[in-house]
Amino acid sequence: MTINSPTRIWLVRHGQTDWNAQRRIQGHTPTELNAVGQSQANFLADWLAQTRHHHPFTAIYTSDLPRASQTAQIIGRRLNLPISSTSQLRERDLGTFEGKTWDEVRKTRAANGSPMAEYGDLADWTGILGVESDEQLWQRVSTVLNTISQKHAGTDILAVTHGGLMKHVIWHILGLPAGAPRRFPLTNGLITIIEPRTGGWFLTGLFDAGLLSGQQAEDTASTPSA
Repeated sequence: MTINSPTRIWLVRHGQTDWNAQRRIQGHTPTELNAVGQSQANFLADWLAQTRHHHPFTAIYTSDLPRASQTAQIIGRRLNLPISSTSQLRERDLGTFEGKTWDEVRKTRAANGSPMAEYGDLADWTGILGVESDEQLWQRVSTVLNTISQKHAGTDILAVTHGGLMKHVIWHILGLPAGAPRRFPLTNGLITIIEPRTGGWFLTGLFDAGLLSGQQAEDTASTPSA
């Protein structure tokens, strides 16, 4: 892939939901922001508004799941930007695991002999039956990212999405082996900045916007014993 004037895409994780707080697996389940999540989205909106003279965002794309679209709407109102919704930015489809608690998933993984039960990374579903595969996830995500980059060449775009999807994008870009331990938290409000360059996507930034507000970052994709 060669793009002379690349788009810089800011992947933004949605604000907190009740299921995040309850440590439940969400996947495609249409959960909504809770009060904390709305506050996080408002902080993101204000912070992004302050950066727009350096990064003049031109559009917002969002997953069509409520928790992401509600986050995008709050940001969009603050930045006065159009919002496009797409199912291609959804979280991984987690099938019958959706609604289960971290402990329930951890026990299921252990019973099935999954090595992921040892460190409890709930963003990693490599090789687990009954969920969207890594290959399927990357196919739909890379398709929409390529479409966005070609449509908005040379601009900064916001894409509000989900933790598991963002984790997989990072793994794919960096070429990390499946099942490698994750050395950063997946917090609500996490921002990952990527852009297309010759040969593929490039990671240009990764930071927790929540820390900028003085809040304690909470990883909502790892078991407490991880």
